[in-house]
Amino acid sequence: MNVDGLDFSFPADWLADKYDEWSFYRNQFTKQQNGLKAVDLVVFSPEQTAYLIEVKDYRRPDAEKPSVLHDAITNKVIHTLAALLPAKLLANDSHEKALATSLLGARKLQVVAHIEQPGGKGRIVDLADLKQKLQKSLRAIDPHVKIVSKDKLGRLPWSVV
Repeated sequence: MNVDGLDFSFPADWLADKYDEWSFYRNQFTKQQNGLKAVDLVVFSPEQTAYLIEVKDYRRPDAEKPSVLHDAITNKVIHTLAALLPAKLLANDSHEKALATSLLGARKLQVVAHIEQPGGKGRIVDLADLKQKLQKSLRAIDPHVKIVSKDKLGRLPWSVV
């Protein structure tokens, strides 16, 4: 699954989709109010964990400004969560409806910010600061937000190239 030029590969028994490309999000939910945003990926594991993944590649010149990154990610997570119940009930696409149903039945919710930065000393985002701000703003949703990159996925069971 390609997001911003990065290829995400999830285990075969996982459900994953590019949420910001869902027909429900684009054609129904965003019509409710201006400014609604979405995370890039929604993923459901067999262990019944729902992952909301936002991807930012600062190696690309068109990436969102890092000064507002924590607010942008927070809003995308909240807006995505707000859309899942109506998607479960009203989505026209059966795949989207089924994945929304699975996500809403999760036993655990994990927010993941996947951040790629230029090599060398050209770091654009202070990852420790971003993590602290996200943990504060999303503490009621996921107090253990993960900040990862393709080379530092930690124990997450997927790959990115």
